[in-house]
Amino acid sequence: MHPAIRFVKGSLLNRFDAIKCAALRLRIATPATLALIGWCCAVAWAQTDVLMHHNDVARTGQNLTETILTPANVNANQFGKLFRQSVDGILVGQPLYASNLLMGDGLVHNVVFVATQHNTVYAFDADSYSPPIWSVSLGDPDPIGDFGCTGTHFKEIGVTSTPVIDTAKTTLYVVSKTMTGKDEREFDLHALDLKTGSELLGGPVSITGSNGSQPFLVQYQMQRPALLLQNGLIYIGFGGNGCDIYTYNGWLFAYDSMTLQQQAVFEVSPNGKKSSLWQGGGGPAVDEFGNIYVVTANGTYDGPNGLNDYGDSVLKLGWSGSSFGLIDYFTPYNQDYLQDNDKDLGSAGPLILPDQPGLYPHELVAGGKGGTLYLINRDNLGQYNSGYDNVIQSFPGETTFMLTGVPTYWNGSVYIAGDHDFIKQYGLVNGYLTTTPVSESTVQFSGKGVASTSISSNGTQNGILWALQHSADTLFAFDPTNLATEFYNSRQALHERDKVANMARYVTPTISNGKVYIPERDALSVFGLLPVLTATNGNNQTGTKREVLPVPLVLTATDAYTNAPLPGITVKCSDGKDNGAFLPSATQITDASGTVTYSYELPSSPRTVTIACTSTTTTTATFNETCAPGAPAEMKALSGQRQTAPPNTMLAVPLAVKVLDSSKIPVPGVTVNFTDNGAGGLLSPATGVTDSQGTVSVQYTTGPNPGKVNITASSAGLPSIIFKETVQ
Repeated sequence: MHPAIRFVKGSLLNRFDAIKCAALRLRIATPATLALIGWCCAVAWAQTDVLMHHNDVARTGQNLTETILTPANVNANQFGKLFRQSVDGILVGQPLYASNLLMGDGLVHNVVFVATQHNTVYAFDADSYSPPIWSVSLGDPDPIGDFGCTGTHFKEIGVTSTPVIDTAKTTLYVVSKTMTGKDEREFDLHALDLKTGSELLGGPVSITGSNGSQPFLVQYQMQRPALLLQNGLIYIGFGGNGCDIYTYNGWLFAYDSMTLQQQAVFEVSPNGKKSSLWQGGGGPAVDEFGNIYVVTANGTYDGPNGLNDYGDSVLKLGWSGSSFGLIDYFTPYNQDYLQDNDKDLGSAGPLILPDQPGLYPHELVAGGKGGTLYLINRDNLGQYNSGYDNVIQSFPGETTFMLTGVPTYWNGSVYIAGDHDFIKQYGLVNGYLTTTPVSESTVQFSGKGVASTSISSNGTQNGILWALQHSADTLFAFDPTNLATEFYNSRQALHERDKVANMARYVTPTISNGKVYIPERDALSVFGLLPVLTATNGNNQTGTKREVLPVPLVLTATDAYTNAPLPGITVKCSDGKDNGAFLPSATQITDASGTVTYSYELPSSPRTVTIACTSTTTTTATFNETCAPGAPAEMKALSGQRQTAPPNTMLAVPLAVKVLDSSKIPVPGVTVNFTDNGAGGLLSPATGVTDSQGTVSVQYTTGPNPGKVNITASSAGLPSIIFKETVQ
């Protein structure tokens, strides 16, 4: 046990999951399977549900079962905003997603859950715009102006953190801050029935506590880190409420998930100050052995040889029997600088990496406002040394200003999103990060603009890295194998209403089952594959000017996910400036079969016509039609008349004719024959075809005999042209 360990009495935990993982390790003895089994016991890789912040307890941010969204269809033409659900306050926590739930309305839904700073929790159907399946108010939120900074981007504190859902998908655990009287407020832990939103397990319970020397002061605290559900306990982290003038501290509470009874209280700096747990909204992380990791913000550090205060530190926490406390820690050598300059190490949460080859199989990644990225050995975090950092690797200045949220892991790479910086991809080679980025985005994120990125993929294929930029209110999708490749950004949206609205800082998108869920200040926006508008009949026709095409133009609107027809979709067709005519009108509404039908009158002059048909809610369908000239009606000479040349000599000017229709429009593709009627000269060629301008020309070389030569140009059904030439 580490000498700095400090325990608070609690109940004995059920270790069944750990025992089960150990048994699996014993039964499957190859190194590869040991690593796989150990990791899978900690992380549910093959899940579509998103039941916690950043997808799993390792906080990797990856959904490896996304088969619908791919690099081929995430683009401005096929992908965009599907609908927007209004809520009553700012969404700060990540939306959570649970599939195939039998809800209180008697129907099975895919459900997305969000909670606002106004203390309302919503359950929405994840796939359609409709009223909430349920919503519940958790009480009056705390007006932050009483004890917080009035200039903060929050005006009230209700639910700030990301809740957590149990794997059985029965209970949503959420923490609210509520006013209980004129100047009284409390934090409450709620266990809500996923079906109805009703309170379960005798909840809510008030979160209170003391380390024996000082109490937990509710009025100065904010519950910012995402909740963690691990081995039957809910872990709840706290830090300051946004204003440094008050006496706050970092705290981590543990509550039994079945009884809602408090099991442990851990204070980061019991004899110091500050040392918040906030992690840019990221939650405590867990490794395959059940150890819990948090990163603390700027505050007092005096470590195990002082008063056990751990500001700006990575902490490894765990249970010894019925007691919970510190096992190991890492504190940067420049902690004094970080503390004095508000350079929180804990502005970002830890990322637990899967087992690595080499000297250090168990690793984590951390970094904060100081701009240094750390790769840390989980078997020996490195503690504190005043002259250097005892870690596997450190990258000073690797993020220009600060790292917030949580880094992302996928397919042997770590992704870092620093503020005032480009998103960077680092490879892992034999347990070490590449010393320079493998790739970088060409987009610079600034203004505290990006927090936790997320990855969706189908295993190791079709990866997409998603990022939200707060300062520009933009959703980005990048190629995670080459971040310089941008698949999509929401500023490309064809319609203004389809863009991302105002977001809070450090928010994280949720990606599941072909949709992306984005928390905003007053709504949940849902992006995905746009309904498809398809040209089903009437394409690639040819007619003449002002002719109504013989086959009507038919379009069908269908849902991109189910292929079901979509009635009531307003469709508008346009041929640009070609000035054809749509009958009965250019704008129509799809019928019960999702279909609209147009008649189209071609323009008044020959051309290729591109017709684009679109809707504010669908992809665009196009028709390509041809307005061709009428039948050949006349032929006229353009050049080559009345020339004189010696025998066996080529005329200086080619003989050229033009074929026109009845409206004097050139007709291409008409065969014209030339002959000198036996004068013995040479026509090259003797037969030609009119070009796009209705023109054909030939060269003539005179024969051996002087005299007058008549050269005839003829085409079927047209009067011939006679060229009169002289040989002398």
